[in-house]
Amino acid sequence: MKRLLHIGMLALLGCGDPAERAVEEALHEGAEPYRMARYDSAATIYGQASFDPRVAHDLGSALYRQGLLDTAISTFEQAIASARNGSDQALAYYDLGNSWMGVSAKADSLDKDFGGQLSQIKIEGDDIALKVKQFVLRDSLRTFQRKVVHLVDSSLTQGAEAYKNALRNNPKDEDARHNLALAQQRIAARQKAAQAKSDQEKNKNKDKDKDLSEQAKRIMQQADSLVERYKFKEALGVLAMGLKKEPTLKQQQEYMNKLDVVTRAAEAQ
Repeated sequence: MKRLLHIGMLALLGCGDPAERAVEEALHEGAEPYRMARYDSAATIYGQASFDPRVAHDLGSALYRQGLLDTAISTFEQAIASARNGSDQALAYYDLGNSWMGVSAKADSLDKDFGGQLSQIKIEGDDIALKVKQFVLRDSLRTFQRKVVHLVDSSLTQGAEAYKNALRNNPKDEDARHNLALAQQRIAARQKAAQAKSDQEKNKNKDKDKDLSEQAKRIMQQADSLVERYKFKEALGVLAMGLKKEPTLKQQQEYMNKLDVVTRAAEAQ
């Protein structure tokens, strides 16, 4: 947060109705602990005050500083919805953009952690129960990683949109313009990387299918159909028989290994 907090003045001057004075008092009392980096104390003061768009903004700033990004985002959105003028909206939109960028950064770090964990998983050995756990763990991590990747991209998009709205309300906001450019650069870089990865996977699958004979492709379709009906043992049998006639099926060895583990685990129960 690069913005100054709202500082209550009416309460000090003895002006305003009781509700307004309570808001001004909260703004004034919360400012000092915020500046002293006691963000939890500041958030408590702001959170106990009557709702006001200025209080909502300062509460969002205190939450952001504590890393409570989801709550900060919802608080900034409340501040935007009830802002009294374009200047206050621009301020809240800017900090909303920062919060979404924070979510994106955390999700990106988590994505890298998942990638590291996946690289450590080795499905090997004769312990069937362990191999089943390894398959389940790997598939679960891949599923979570896909969700995290989506969160990175969606957060960047929403952050960029928030900065655009900040500029719509205050075209002279150079901080918002700078952060928007950074967000757009990250979006473009991720889109380029995602397209390259997609093309690589398509070429890989194309080459794999190209190496399969037509009969091998039909055998794979038959096995896939059985798997969809949870007939893993039958699918494995189809592939094992097919491998004797179609050596190109050897490239599906990992798939067969997985079916073998699932089948043997089921038989062991």
